[in-house]
Amino acid sequence: MYKVVSVSRNTSLLLRRNEALGMAGFTVISPRYPIEAPALALQRHADAFVVGESVPRAERKQLIKKVRKVCPNCLVVFVHAVPGVQTEPLADISIDVSRGLEPLITVLSERLSRSERYAA
Repeated sequence: MYKVVSVSRNTSLLLRRNEALGMAGFTVISPRYPIEAPALALQRHADAFVVGESVPRAERKQLIKKVRKVCPNCLVVFVHAVPGVQTEPLADISIDVSRGLEPLITVLSERLSRSERYAA
């Protein structure tokens, strides 16, 4: 299945997200500290990078740039729990997860399988 690097500053939200992604069949990798995410994405050949709103904007921006540099084919997803309010311009997609993680799972499943089809 697909490998997802998942990052948050809120441990409770991170654990919940990682559990849901794991139950959906994704291999989830989370660094101890967000700054370690780009190296993990490279080392583990990640397919996607998911970053939560709890990561401060400046730090999030730097992480996304670094992940894109080492993992140019990674799908970059920003997740937030404030409906219609937050987006991350540097992400490929911003997803509202205020009502659950199903939208994240659906987007990852659809977008990653689509990118695999185009690569073949």
